[in-house]
Amino acid sequence: MSCRNVDGRTDEIGIKICEFEKQEKGHGTKLLRMLISYLFDELNFERIILDTNLDNKRAQHVYEKLGFTKLRVRYDCRRDQRGVLQSAVDYELKERALMTRESE
Repeated sequence: MSCRNVDGRTDEIGIKICEFEKQEKGHGTKLLRMLISYLFDELNFERIILDTNLDNKRAQHVYEKLGFTKLRVRYDCRRDQRGVLQSAVDYELKERALMTRESE
């Protein structure tokens, strides 16, 4: 996991579970909840942003389940390690949206 203070009110996060046998077990969701709570409750950020590969439907499902809102799709915005163009989906989460989502 990583996080980067963008402007004092916004933090950008990222997560990657590299070991295949550890994926699809809910660890990412639990860890993201902990990080998000820390960023909002302890560090007082107002917004969290992240992006993921357009083909990573599992990550998109997790982010949307946590209350993130899809902002845009950026087509052919970067090249992977083989030089193949990849597209990304940008997301944001505002603290109020998270609190609303958790109370449902």
